[in-house]
Amino acid sequence: MSQFFYDGQIKRYLTQFMRLMSDFSVSTSAGSLTRVPVRYGDVNRQVATIVNKNSENIVQSAPFIACYIKDLKFDRLRLQDPSYVGKIHIRERDYDEQGQEYLNVQGANYTVERIMPTPYTITFNADIWTTNLDQKLQLWEQITVLFNPSMELQTTDNYIDWTSLSVLELTDGCVFEARAIPQGIANDISIATLQFTAPAWISPPAKVKQLGIVTKIISNVFAQPFDQYSDLNIASNIFEGPFSGLEPDAQVVVTPRNYDLLVLNNTAVLVPVDQQNVSEGWTDVDQVPNRPSWLNLLDQYPGKFRSGLSQLRLTKPGGNEIVAFISLNPTNESLMVLNFDQDTVPSNTIISGRGTIDAIVNPQTFNPQPAVINTRYLILESINVNDQVGMPGYNGPDAWKNSDNSDFQANANDIIEWNGSQWTVVFNSQETSTVTYITNAYTGIQYKWDGQQWVKSFEGIYSNLNWRLVL
Repeated sequence: MSQFFYDGQIKRYLTQFMRLMSDFSVSTSAGSLTRVPVRYGDVNRQVATIVNKNSENIVQSAPFIACYIKDLKFDRLRLQDPSYVGKIHIRERDYDEQGQEYLNVQGANYTVERIMPTPYTITFNADIWTTNLDQKLQLWEQITVLFNPSMELQTTDNYIDWTSLSVLELTDGCVFEARAIPQGIANDISIATLQFTAPAWISPPAKVKQLGIVTKIISNVFAQPFDQYSDLNIASNIFEGPFSGLEPDAQVVVTPRNYDLLVLNNTAVLVPVDQQNVSEGWTDVDQVPNRPSWLNLLDQYPGKFRSGLSQLRLTKPGGNEIVAFISLNPTNESLMVLNFDQDTVPSNTIISGRGTIDAIVNPQTFNPQPAVINTRYLILESINVNDQVGMPGYNGPDAWKNSDNSDFQANANDIIEWNGSQWTVVFNSQETSTVTYITNAYTGIQYKWDGQQWVKSFEGIYSNLNWRLVL
């Protein structure tokens, strides 16, 4: 089960909208000004009973403005990389608990990890309730003149909140009069509706970590000269293979039980020695037979395993390490759950404004219609790349035609994008030899272009000596 959280983010948008609709007045026949109250329009039955003083004979006073949310929709066009994590370091001023005041010295330090928010579009309605035309015209003129066509909206004063600013725009969905015609058959209350839209971001909880200070350094843990390995029953040919050419007093890293490691979908499993010769073809952790227990392995080491804090470090060619914070799967002790430190994962390569794709597809079986603007696909097969293209009578697949009915061409492993009228190649695999990283926004998996093919950037098999535990 997911952990409960509620930050009242949508409520803050509504509150700020109601504040914008407040502090308007109407002029009476006597020349005095009357401030127009603002109410939330979606009144429940209990509140309505209180307002009406438990009577059906109470007439609502007017004028007043009723505000409410008419619509809340997911905005795919503003969708960003959902796997992106923005980190910011915060230094507080020290606080004196006794004196109840902040001091001019540095206090605690924190790291705030902000997860990419989800985009939505909120539609607000402001119903103007009046008893005569003059009141309506006064309020209509005061409000609409402020929006030409929009106003800035700020939901919070937290300076590290990257979603605090938005914009409120007056739309063309306004209704000047909602009463029936002839008006004499309805009540005396006239209702005009102003409609507004605002782009909103709904953020998941941020991770706040207090920075620690190194207090102790422990060196040479389980590191011995080669001439001391006799007690560990290491074969006499230790200076052969990967250790050839090393001096007798050199130090080596020994992977626990010489297990290989399979990393897939944020999960790590141990690969027994007798299965290492077939491990390269595995695409799922369930393919590993007789998976060893992580719990039994961790019990053999003196370090204290701390879920969410202990680390698994993966060594990539070139020596770079990818760090993941680990925790045991509560229902299967052969599975280790990984939470990767995004600072150690290769950054996405920005291609024409973004480092993500929306999906990986086979264009021979996938139909992208109706095409959505700015949608990107990594294609596994070529599109209209054959000897018949351009020949008289050739007609390519309708799914991949441009708006002018021309045939779009692309090669396997290209990244393509729909710009609203035609398909374009934003990544040409035939002409790109540099290492490129992209993330599939649908699955969250990062891929690497090595100049010949796309492979998972850091998932796959890690042989012994290329991974280690930090408990």
